[in-house]
Amino acid sequence: MRIARSVARAILLLYALAVVFTECAPTTAVADPTLARIRTNGQLRVGYDPGSFPFTTIRAGQPAGYDIDLGRALGQAIGVPVLFVPTGLDAAYDELQQGHFDLIASAMPYAPEQGWRARFSTVYYNNGLIPLARTTRYDPTVADDVPVGVVLGSDGDTYLRSRARAGQPTEVRYFDTTGQLWEALQCGDVSRIISERSTTDAMQRADATLIAGPALSDAPYVIVLPYDALYLTDIVNTTLATMQADGRSARIAERWLTIDPVVCPTPE
Repeated sequence: MRIARSVARAILLLYALAVVFTECAPTTAVADPTLARIRTNGQLRVGYDPGSFPFTTIRAGQPAGYDIDLGRALGQAIGVPVLFVPTGLDAAYDELQQGHFDLIASAMPYAPEQGWRARFSTVYYNNGLIPLARTTRYDPTVADDVPVGVVLGSDGDTYLRSRARAGQPTEVRYFDTTGQLWEALQCGDVSRIISERSTTDAMQRADATLIAGPALSDAPYVIVLPYDALYLTDIVNTTLATMQADGRSARIAERWLTIDPVVCPTPE
């Protein structure tokens, strides 16, 4: 009889301990398996495509760029080191789903059509098209005889071609590279251009006399996370907001959104 009572008490004690541990155990593993894995492994794995300069690139054999600095800041917020995992943009969503990395930071545009398998942060940079000119006399909705410089095959080129098809032609001057476009603007070959905001921001940092017009398109960049990364998404969004408020985002932009100075030829 005593043995039976002892066994019963032991069973009740074990049950009570199980209840206590269940109630006290963190729910992160259930609510956010990605964040639980990061904390267990002591590492944040960030997927990136090295071909999205100035947001991602390779320098001295190491990942570098605006989004690489951003990824390191996210690791600091979580309290773990960061491992950068190269990927291709065409495979990034599949590899995120397969667990090859914990999030993607690589100039990724907001893609609601991928919402069935991914979660998105708030927008940290909008790289839409911006008109840039040396005069306030620039209305992109009005056709005139002042040529607009664009890089051939760029989004700016596509924008102007679509305007032409809609019956709003603009005289265009084409350039092969952003460097050539910048030189033309600096040396007076064109007085206005259209390019992505990352380029026009860099040009305005180099020449404060340039005037930017209103955005012509949107290209919101976001951090892409697994669909079930609820807590991790909150951490990312909080970190992005804090970085905007304390100036870290501006300092990262000043570091990476730059353009080389131009020496214009001397007139003969």
